[in-house]
Amino acid sequence: MWSSKLCRLLLAASLTLPLAGCFRPLYGPTASGVPVQQSLAAIEVAKVTVPQGQEQLSHYLRSELVFELDGSGTVSQKRYQLAVNAAEAIQITITDTITGRADAAQLNVTARYTLTSLDGKREVLTGTAKTSATYFRDPQRFASVRAARDAEIRASKQIAEEIKNRIAAHFATTR
Repeated sequence: MWSSKLCRLLLAASLTLPLAGCFRPLYGPTASGVPVQQSLAAIEVAKVTVPQGQEQLSHYLRSELVFELDGSGTVSQKRYQLAVNAAEAIQITITDTITGRADAAQLNVTARYTLTSLDGKREVLTGTAKTSATYFRDPQRFASVRAARDAEIRASKQIAEEIKNRIAAHFATTR
């Protein structure tokens, strides 16, 4: 009885042990030998382009990207440029049936990004990141405006983190 349990445990351990070699930490040693954080700090973030009327999103998203990629505050030589084209759309999720007023909304943000060499000759990575943030719309105008702004900030943070993680994964796996 006891030996049967021991055999199962040893079998399970022997089957999972080889899989431990498949895991590689994102910020561990990279294929190129350059630390991921150093590669991220070498990215210059261009002005985020947005449709007219969505300039706040551009400001929040660029600020979050600069912080995520190189929040250290130290000056580093830039080797890449990140261009982002973002847009937001508001979708009404809950409507009061009596007044017909929107009580809740969902902010959907889509960002297309391209990472190129600083001279623009080589495209390193492209992709699309999407996120959404919900907020309640209050009858008081200021509260509703503030809730919408907070949703923009939360969505910008999520998009910036997703873009940073994708770029970091690219740098960690390529030479």
